[in-house]
Amino acid sequence: MSQTVSQTASQDTARGHRARLCIVTAADIEFKAVAGLLAATSQISDGELKICRGQFADQEIALLKSEVGAAGFAERLSPHLAGYDALLVIGLAGGLDPQLKTGDAVIYDLCFRAQFAPEESNSKEKRRVREENASVVCDPDFATRLFEKLRAAGIQCVRGAGLTIKRVVIEAENKLALGAHYGAAAVDMETYDVVAACARAGVPAAALRIVLDEASDDLPDFNRALRADGSTNVWRLLPALLARPMITVRFIFSLRRAMRALRMAASSVLDVEMTRQREWPE
Repeated sequence: MSQTVSQTASQDTARGHRARLCIVTAADIEFKAVAGLLAATSQISDGELKICRGQFADQEIALLKSEVGAAGFAERLSPHLAGYDALLVIGLAGGLDPQLKTGDAVIYDLCFRAQFAPEESNSKEKRRVREENASVVCDPDFATRLFEKLRAAGIQCVRGAGLTIKRVVIEAENKLALGAHYGAAAVDMETYDVVAACARAGVPAAALRIVLDEASDDLPDFNRALRADGSTNVWRLLPALLARPMITVRFIFSLRRAMRALRMAASSVLDVEMTRQREWPE
């Protein structure tokens, strides 16, 4: 089944619905994990957005996939936002706070956009760019509701700043430097763009990130395998993994723990009460 996003949103609105939640994930593994929690699902694709519609408890959910890095996703997302009362980014992240462990949840209060990697700039350049970098605030009421639900479910969770940067930060020393530089708890590659699009549209947005790699963990060089559109070149991925075998083994075990935590956290918040209610036409 194929429809344009704008047609789908307008048709849904015309039918009249109660408050609904839009979920955005990036990697395929995250998308499938959240989709597996939904009932009565249907897949829709307009050639630009991959959408899974379904229900969780009494909540109507639209699950979107941005791809890693969310290249061009904000532009495709914007016309789709009119049909939703809130948007939640769910996914994995790198830890920047040394106190955070694999599987811990982070609810962003705000998200910075970084335009440099720490190994590519001297300290003077970092100060200059830091002043020019943008930040976007997540909806505080929505974030509080998410935080309370996670804590009630017994999930280790903190609130703090997030950081979006357009490459995987693979060295522990660089993660620690970014954390100190921005005062951020976690780093990812998509949140800023998505939340900024919601801010422009007046849609409450929040971000729930699960720590995959801790601040002290080095990673395989996944940047070698990432294409510009966020997909993975498997022929380049294998050499990147084999180049750092011990680090790769540790990453795989961390990934398993983080995905269990992501599924548990998602199942705890998908029925969160919306931060606003719309008057849907009959």
